[in-house]
Amino acid sequence: MIGKSLGMNELIAFFHSIYLATSRSVNSIMNTNLIIKLNSTTGLQASPEKVKINKLSSSISPLNFIKLLKEADNKVNPRIANVNKITKGIHETLKNSPELYFYKSKGLLIATQSCKILDRNRVELSFEDPEHEGIMDGGHNTFAVGIYIISELFGTNIKKWDDCKMFWDANYDELLTRFKEREEEFKFSIPIEIITPNEEDGALEEYYENLSEICSARNNNVQLTETSKGNQVGLYDLLKDLLDGEFDVIWKAGYSGKIKSEDVISLATIPLIFLRERGKIPSDIKSLNKISVYSQKSKCVEFFNDVVGHESISKYENGKYVLQDELVKSALHLTKDILKFFDRMYIEFPNLYHDASPGKFGRISAVVKTATRVPFLSTDIKSDYQYPFGFFVPLIAGLTELMKIENNAVRWKINPNQIDLSKIDLSQYVNIIKLVSFDPQKVGKQDVFYKEAENAFGNL
Repeated sequence: MIGKSLGMNELIAFFHSIYLATSRSVNSIMNTNLIIKLNSTTGLQASPEKVKINKLSSSISPLNFIKLLKEADNKVNPRIANVNKITKGIHETLKNSPELYFYKSKGLLIATQSCKILDRNRVELSFEDPEHEGIMDGGHNTFAVGIYIISELFGTNIKKWDDCKMFWDANYDELLTRFKEREEEFKFSIPIEIITPNEEDGALEEYYENLSEICSARNNNVQLTETSKGNQVGLYDLLKDLLDGEFDVIWKAGYSGKIKSEDVISLATIPLIFLRERGKIPSDIKSLNKISVYSQKSKCVEFFNDVVGHESISKYENGKYVLQDELVKSALHLTKDILKFFDRMYIEFPNLYHDASPGKFGRISAVVKTATRVPFLSTDIKSDYQYPFGFFVPLIAGLTELMKIENNAVRWKINPNQIDLSKIDLSQYVNIIKLVSFDPQKVGKQDVFYKEAENAFGNL
């Protein structure tokens, strides 16, 4: 029996390694069609407005929920569920008044490219494409019910979705066995909606096109961030390909990680600003001031999304934006260097400040003398100080002066991470810091510092 020779935490860690190593290859070859039984069904409901998507509403038993969670993932959902007040409230209902869960919960919204109505209230669902099929909404309901069942059957407390899904897949047969032995203890029904393309020509394409919008609308009650929405439709796929594995970015709401996606995206706009200033971005896209890189990350996200999502830059297919413009692609390839230079500047700016003008950086009231990790964790070297980024963000934005367009690609004139920083003349920049009373907010929000940064790099 599971759990006798190893503790459950050790088992989770063991199965997690197996799960990560095999999930991709297994998913690519398995037939992921699933038959579940609904508590009742009136069949698929067509759209009165002639949208080529059908909907089915019903409920399922815990047994069929167990089967569903084995095949369905939530990659189509822009959020990831974790333990919080919502899940704890659901557990109280399942424990104390399970008969009311059907009324108190919105349940699950399942997206599937194929839904076949069978006899005896059964349906056959496909889950072959996790980017377009799976748990579209109701992630917290799914997670809460799942970890409740695990807790009751195994005595194991799980706090993250990935751990829940991994445990479910690794222990599925044992989970079914234990559940059937105690099925009478789980007297509740889970509401479920299923959306699926109908059989008309072009229905699958219409399903792809509308999936993200439906998903975002269903998640609006939790104030889904613009970055989560952008991630859902593929706007950051190139950045993810370039950065994942080296930078621990939180691309999806609820995921664990150490770097906020909006911090990355705001810096990724710098080479896009470079293109905008040279008329290489469509004129109907509103321009972005460099000051926003420091003070208005939401505007940076909006600008980035407008650029990458523009019809002349990306192709929209199957509910995703696929970046086509080679010039924009090349610009975004500079992002990794910018993140590394940001970390380098966080370490070196105190020395540059001292070299540019006599005075001790550590005596500024906003500065604390303590070893501090760099923001994007690109190096283990620590800064000797902890201080606001506003002091040097204009210098990061000034990197546009080191960019050029060559052979229809944005390239560095000089890679900023190869610059001898001692050759940058920051005397005027530092003198103006003194004039604004060493206020990092004023440094980060005043245009004069961005002009001085451009001059400093332009004179190299």
